[in-house]
Amino acid sequence: MAHSPGFLVHKESWNGHRVEVRDNGDHRSLYFGSEHLQSRMSLSRPEDLVLSYTRYMLTALLLVPEPQDILIVGIGAGSLVRFFFHHFPHCRIDAVDSSSHIIHVARGYFRLPTDARIVVHCLDGLQFLGETRKKRYDLILVDAFDDQGMAPSVYSEPFFFRCTACLKSSGVISCNLWSNDLLRYREIRTILADHFAGCLYLPVPDRGNIVALAMNEAVPWSRLLLKNKHFAGLTNSYGINFKELVGVAKANNLSLSERLLAFLQRA
Repeated sequence: MAHSPGFLVHKESWNGHRVEVRDNGDHRSLYFGSEHLQSRMSLSRPEDLVLSYTRYMLTALLLVPEPQDILIVGIGAGSLVRFFFHHFPHCRIDAVDSSSHIIHVARGYFRLPTDARIVVHCLDGLQFLGETRKKRYDLILVDAFDDQGMAPSVYSEPFFFRCTACLKSSGVISCNLWSNDLLRYREIRTILADHFAGCLYLPVPDRGNIVALAMNEAVPWSRLLLKNKHFAGLTNSYGINFKELVGVAKANNLSLSERLLAFLQRA
């Protein structure tokens, strides 16, 4: 069996599988089993998004630049919670995870913030949405994986149908999908197309992750196609190369003629 690198900080059993926390230099990593990397944190800058797919999920900030109400389904090691807590001091976060073990690990080993603005719910994501009928979110971020892959109850039509009722009119859902499970990936794309007016797909280079952005309106490309100086300012603020992300979005969601038209309109 392959062994994850670094110094073993903590291990426990969850659903019959081993959960490990390991340190390697400035990085602290969460593994399911001994080889499946789930999340990673910089010990010196815990607010940074270390894994590339998490940065791709934040393409949504170009569409919702000042989110106030945020739902995070799948806490993992808390990367997204730490990012929003640090960069958006006035936002309110509902963080949902079905595993008390994972919540415990995030609190004990990954500096999951404790603050009145963050409410942690130990619930299945679908169940949480069923109990949250009046609240509306600017951003819903979905990264709910277990040791087998995408959590079945979350990556499902009932879940995304409930998301439509919980999303503000200008809100965005950002989902981390696993393309190696090709059948389920295609099913999820069909579900998103059925329930949302606009969808974007961003394959993460050198990984099996594909980030899907879904919204209640047609994709507002004018909010994505910014001037270089605006991209530079955002990159400096958040440590995310938004220009690269938009390039991936254009290459994978627009035809050649549409990309040319977008370039001419931006020029």
